[in-house]
Amino acid sequence: MENNSKITDIKNLKYKLKREGYYWSDIFDHTNSKETFLSIHIIKTNSGATLHIHENEEIIFVIKGSIEVRIGRELINVKKGQVVLIPQKTEHSLKNLNKEEVKIAIIFATNNPFSKTKYLE
Repeated sequence: MENNSKITDIKNLKYKLKREGYYWSDIFDHTNSKETFLSIHIIKTNSGATLHIHENEEIIFVIKGSIEVRIGRELINVKKGQVVLIPQKTEHSLKNLNKEEVKIAIIFATNNPFSKTKYLE
């Protein structure tokens, strides 16, 4: 059995700007994992991800702050320490409406979740 173990200290990540006010660092993806995707995101005030759909379920874990998540037509506030599951093929978006930055972890059970993502806005 192959050992692909990897330990990453999230205090020392290098974040890339993906869109205005939205930074992230991939930890596990298609380059180093066969089945899993994990990234840590920093979201500044009034920034987030526009409405989109993934082929796979998405798990969002709030590490710091809180975010507003739209799942279908429902708006929910997800706070520090909470986890939300986005069902596969479900329209969703997220936004930081706070004055402080937000830190979240995003997890998929596929190593390349954005290859088939459809952005709707």
